[in-house]
Amino acid sequence: MLYYIGGLLRIAIDARMINYTGIGRYTQNLIASLARLDVVDLTVLRDDEPPQGAGIGRRVKFRKPTFSIPVYSMKEHILLPLEMKMTGADLFHYPSFNMPLVNPRPSVVTIHDLVYYLDQAACPGKMAHLYARLVFRKVAGAAKRILTLSEYTKKDIVEHLGVHHDKVVVTYPGVDEFYRPERESASLDRVRKRYSIDGDYVLYVGNHGVNKNLHRLLNAFAGLKNRKSTVLILAGKTDPRRQDLYNLPSSLGVEDRVRFIGKVPEEDLPALYTMAKVFVFPSLYEGFGLPPLEAMACGAPVVASTATSLPEAVGDAGVLADPFDAGAIAGALDKVLSSKALQSELREKGIKRAGRFSWLECAKKTVEVYREALQ
Repeated sequence: MLYYIGGLLRIAIDARMINYTGIGRYTQNLIASLARLDVVDLTVLRDDEPPQGAGIGRRVKFRKPTFSIPVYSMKEHILLPLEMKMTGADLFHYPSFNMPLVNPRPSVVTIHDLVYYLDQAACPGKMAHLYARLVFRKVAGAAKRILTLSEYTKKDIVEHLGVHHDKVVVTYPGVDEFYRPERESASLDRVRKRYSIDGDYVLYVGNHGVNKNLHRLLNAFAGLKNRKSTVLILAGKTDPRRQDLYNLPSSLGVEDRVRFIGKVPEEDLPALYTMAKVFVFPSLYEGFGLPPLEAMACGAPVVASTATSLPEAVGDAGVLADPFDAGAIAGALDKVLSSKALQSELREKGIKRAGRFSWLECAKKTVEVYREALQ
């Protein structure tokens, strides 16, 4: 059945996770870019009040759920379809795998990665892993189309969830125009002062999950020779389950050169990226991995992992290292830190590379998938 005839597509997006890090960033930027296209009548379901000015187009409406529906709860499978139906939309888009298993309208789901499906250690507990194992396969079967952010993750979805490759569409995310080299000395000085930065530093930005491989990064940093004046700064919300990680610098004798600075406001990130001697991202598993591209957009030389989708994102604009080998990570860091010529080359290549990833293009391809799902 065709739900539209040459007119606007009536779409509802479940944006209850809009304030999360990765999924939230994707959801925010996709909504803003869909609004710019002016080909969809969009209803955004979110738990909180949208910030002032978030009505980013006359075709975007915000709606607060009538019921409390916690993320990753059984209520998602009972109450969420009712909430989405009340929007009057012809198609539902769920930006994470926690899509209700039964929907009254055709649905599209975005699966960012399969880390919860594949790795129990990445989950909060055994029951969460069992829940993910069940829901991923059911959701993959129930959705009319599956969006994902890299060819690597598409391959994972087809292999592990048993769906045909034609059902899975890659829509690369974009790099927000907000991320660019910070030229204002006042902004750079403000950020240096806020985080008590004095001198050269290697930067990591992201969560502290096991898959981020930060214990090997710390071992690699501790093994760098003749870098006693360089500091490692790790930005990201601290995780109470990772006390072993936070104790590791002391065990390695580098506690005076490693700083966990907590979650950083987005407004500070361009300056932090711009001033970094190297941005490092040694992750073991990523569905795509936006932080390296955001760092590139701000002119930071990048060292990243050879694992999963990261070579697809970084291309030849960064130095790649085996994430299972702390010595290889240390070698890659030292290679970049030792060469101003290489730093300059990577900055130039990185800015060009980041410019290839556009949220508007992501939105255009997403609209094509909406149309296919409504056929």
